[in-house]
Amino acid sequence: MEFYSLNLFMRYAKDYGHRRIRDAGVTDTEHKLCVYLCFHSEVSQEAVANALKIDKTTVAKALLALEKKDLVRRERNPVNRRQYILTLTEKGRDAISDSLHIYDSWLDRVKSCLSEQEQRQFDEMCARMLESAKKLSEETQNEQL
Repeated sequence: MEFYSLNLFMRYAKDYGHRRIRDAGVTDTEHKLCVYLCFHSEVSQEAVANALKIDKTTVAKALLALEKKDLVRRERNPVNRRQYILTLTEKGRDAISDSLHIYDSWLDRVKSCLSEQEQRQFDEMCARMLESAKKLSEETQNEQL
């Protein structure tokens, strides 16, 4: 698959998810943060930014909005006062519950044109390519240091 095709594939996914995410009353970035926090409790702001590959300023702005909506709680880390620990509130869980797996369900529907064996092969190839992408990212980051 060429990069253009992969990019177009992801745009279709985003178009599908945008409408449903907006119904939850959050932006796409806020949704990503809430989904991450749903599966990773009490993590630092920096850890979220690194895991989602989102710059720290964007994460900080999204977190402020989520705090105002009472969807996320941010508390100072007692061990490291310069760091915030993030927790998804019950209201946050409720807000994203309908859209939590929106992209997984989209991908399942898209992959339905493949046989079960092809779907497994696709998943395995994507996992290998993701590992390769991570490794390349780490190598290029080390080159910059």
